[in-house]
Amino acid sequence: MNPDLQNLIALQDTDQKIARIQKEISETPLKVQGFRDEIQRLDESHRNRIERNQELARKRRGREGEVDLMRAKLSRLKDQLMSVKTNKEYQAMLHEIQTAEDQVRAAEDEILDIMEEMESMEKDLNSAEKELKARTLELEGLIRNAVDAAPRLEAEMTGLQETKQQIEGGVPEELLQRYRLLGEKRKGIALAEAREELCSLCHVRIRPQVYADLRQGVSIHACDSCSRILFLREAI
Repeated sequence: MNPDLQNLIALQDTDQKIARIQKEISETPLKVQGFRDEIQRLDESHRNRIERNQELARKRRGREGEVDLMRAKLSRLKDQLMSVKTNKEYQAMLHEIQTAEDQVRAAEDEILDIMEEMESMEKDLNSAEKELKARTLELEGLIRNAVDAAPRLEAEMTGLQETKQQIEGGVPEELLQRYRLLGEKRKGIALAEAREELCSLCHVRIRPQVYADLRQGVSIHACDSCSRILFLREAI
């Protein structure tokens, strides 16, 4: 294969590796922050469930206190029932007692509902706490991995930059400028592989003579459509 074309292929491979590493480095802070935000959301959600359970416990204690007062009132009413003088007073007292009993039953039903909700929530809390610990450990591990990877990525980037400079030194200046201009216009992809007589990137058919030249790997040709420099993988 044409040595200049071979150098351009190696240069583009190196540039793409550099671009991937740069992207990974630039995304690391956002990725780490995303993991930390998720930990915070999980903690807040768990605290909200705990606070809801505590709120229910307070509500239950309050209602139980109210029931105690209602029962004391009911007991006094029943005691007073024996001392009424007229049938009208008796009927009024019975009505008051019935109302008090209804209020006690309603309050006790509400307490039962609260207890059932608390029981269900306590089961969820136990399960959620285990899931929270497991997910938090996982996220903390991902944060450590991302942070620890930064020096390695920086070192790899330095090595690739050195490799890039070496490759560029072996490419004629005019061809190197052409490569750079194409890369700027074509989102960093200056070379396109030829496959089945088509440009693999713009999918336009390559002229038969050009494709024959690509097979020989001697001349440098460009795609008639996207202007990228063509190469044939089997000719490398």
